[in-house]
Amino acid sequence: MKNTFLTLALTTLILSVFAQNATDALRYSSVNYFGTARSMAMGGAFGAVGADFSVLSTNPAGLGLYKTSEFTVTPFISLAETKSGYFGSAASDDKYNFAFSSVGGVLAAEYPNRLETPGWRNVQFGFGINRLLDFNNRTLMEGFNDQHSLLTSYTDYANSYGIGRNSPEELAEKANLIFRENGIYYSDMPDGGVLQRKSISTEGSMNEVVLSAAANYSDRFYVGVTFGFPYFNYYEESVYTESDIENRNEYFRSFTLRQQLETSSTGFNLKAGMIARPVEWIRLGIAYHSPTFFTNMTDVWSSQISSYFDKEIEDKNVSSPLGEYNYELTTPMKFLGSVALMIGNFGMLSADYQFVDYRDAKLRPTGDFYDVNAAIQNSYSTQNIFRVGTEWRFGPFSARAGYSLYESPFGNNINDGERTSYSFGLGYRENNFFMDFAFVQTQSSEKYYLYNPPVYSSTLAVSNVDYKWNNLVMTLGFKF
Repeated sequence: MKNTFLTLALTTLILSVFAQNATDALRYSSVNYFGTARSMAMGGAFGAVGADFSVLSTNPAGLGLYKTSEFTVTPFISLAETKSGYFGSAASDDKYNFAFSSVGGVLAAEYPNRLETPGWRNVQFGFGINRLLDFNNRTLMEGFNDQHSLLTSYTDYANSYGIGRNSPEELAEKANLIFRENGIYYSDMPDGGVLQRKSISTEGSMNEVVLSAAANYSDRFYVGVTFGFPYFNYYEESVYTESDIENRNEYFRSFTLRQQLETSSTGFNLKAGMIARPVEWIRLGIAYHSPTFFTNMTDVWSSQISSYFDKEIEDKNVSSPLGEYNYELTTPMKFLGSVALMIGNFGMLSADYQFVDYRDAKLRPTGDFYDVNAAIQNSYSTQNIFRVGTEWRFGPFSARAGYSLYESPFGNNINDGERTSYSFGLGYRENNFFMDFAFVQTQSSEKYYLYNPPVYSSTLAVSNVDYKWNNLVMTLGFKF
């Protein structure tokens, strides 16, 4: 079992070092719906509640519960915080961001010839943008590694497979960080004894343009469909350094590796849903989300190494050519089941369950990504998502609270990645205007592998990272 775990962990690690990998497939498949302040305050459990702009990206049948038209805009402020532990040392960092969670409108109208066809009551159309993912974050990891160095992994690879053109090993060789003697590659600090530090800054978001339609049958049955056009831009810059702070080597002083990656794409998906209200106090909802087809994924990346030495060896600053690659990504389909209990005109309780199998994610062309798709199968698993929420009304005011649990998407216990969210909020509504506020805190923990350790070492270059996201959200809505 130990060997199986190590093999799977290293498989994921090796693939995550380069662009177009299993990590990318999970990053762009694991959406986290933002929506309106009302829905976020209730933990996102709106699949059977409806009449909220956020449902266009979750269960579009909820659009059918609108009786009047409205326009909403939802800005938010976020604070992303990280804490890490690496070889017994702790580090932390944070990042602020301001953006819009959703902007859009709903047009509601009575069904034509309603008196002649009393079953169909209303038709609704919705359009706008919902945010699905926010990539803004900053992570810092630091520790003294007396087991091995990143350069050790370079020499291991070079001795086993040679040095490829524009590879990390070639960059290190040009920077005088690895060298060849008698046909064997060496580095100055093969057994570690270096202070290692890595900072990672990420930016960008995934948003979805939504075009939706729904209908209401006798105020008992609602159907809806959404054509979704997600688009995203992801940017990552990492700075990795190693320093001989104890002067163990008379030549080597330090080096810095900078890497940049930018990925962008647009895609298409379809969402369909139904809500039934068999009695006044209960609503039952189901929804299906098709796979999202990102047919124009574009990665652009580059690397630079700066090396510094105490004597005899020349300091170097070398860069790789700008790399670019185009490919496709298909994310997994999703299923959503929901229930809402209405407690008179005073309150409600709601719950959502969502199922997704991340092993269904695929990068294409398949021939180019055989190993990556195999890693997706080995590294990921099914994920169960639970969301619950409640709302209580006091005249024009409302109080809300929610909780959500996203189980780990990883298989074989190779990582954690479970996410939990706690939320609460307040609202005020008049006939033609409403204002909602929400605070959402999300927490998660995950192992981050800095690099592949040498084959003879059982010590992984792994950092335990705790993530916390704090979102303050406000929605302004106008009915007409």
